[in-house]
Amino acid sequence: MTRIFDALRKAGAASARTGSSVPPAVFPLPPASTRAAHPAGERASGRGDEVHPAIVPFAAPVELPADVLRELTGLRVSLEVALTERIPRVVMFLASQGGEGTSTVVAQFAQTLANDPRLRVLLVDAHALRPRYGPNGTPATARDAASPAGGAAPVARNLDLLPLPEALRRERVLSPQAMRGSLAAVASRYDWIVLDGPPALESPDAAPLGEEADGVVVVVQAGRTKRPVLTRSVDLVRRAGGRVLGIVLNRRRLEIPGFIYRRL
Repeated sequence: MTRIFDALRKAGAASARTGSSVPPAVFPLPPASTRAAHPAGERASGRGDEVHPAIVPFAAPVELPADVLRELTGLRVSLEVALTERIPRVVMFLASQGGEGTSTVVAQFAQTLANDPRLRVLLVDAHALRPRYGPNGTPATARDAASPAGGAAPVARNLDLLPLPEALRRERVLSPQAMRGSLAAVASRYDWIVLDGPPALESPDAAPLGEEADGVVVVVQAGRTKRPVLTRSVDLVRRAGGRVLGIVLNRRRLEIPGFIYRRL
């Protein structure tokens, strides 16, 4: 009944055909303990001191579909409530495993934020094993080229991208210290910093990196991710000191006959 009610509630924004895709839905999780914020001027230790961020303009679609924009605007409001006193707000998105659409959700969320001209937004590629973007900001693979960031003009002057630094690209490791150093170097320039994180169960970097963010959002592909897998991912992040704020259910499908939509 819950799924049917949710589908009916979204029917006005969804397609009239059976099984049509709908925007991601956001669900909160029980609160976890928060971490102490890193001062904006804090210097990183270890290898983080050697990372020099090279920020480039971020490219994205000119306009998001209205239903996607509505859902992600709701996500922004929820995160603002959870992170009221954080400036910049640093949020990391990750999934349990690859292929759940994390990078697409991150790109769309960053664009949603940038639609507000008062905000300065930075998207950070945190995939050390398989970077999502090249050093110049272009998609790293053909699959990514078909994503919202592929082959388009910059969406706004207030939306930037921090690709994985070349030194870390060669090492294929992104330590919390390195991430802390990168964030400390650019934090004063932005209102939001959105981290595109690696899969929690496939990358040893993922859970520790969550501690460097003010909060973590877990992306879940509808119909694919099993509950034990999600539970394990959330537990890994929390054990590493990360604060899990909630989940995004991606690639949902409304399982209601088409004739019901036509009568609404």
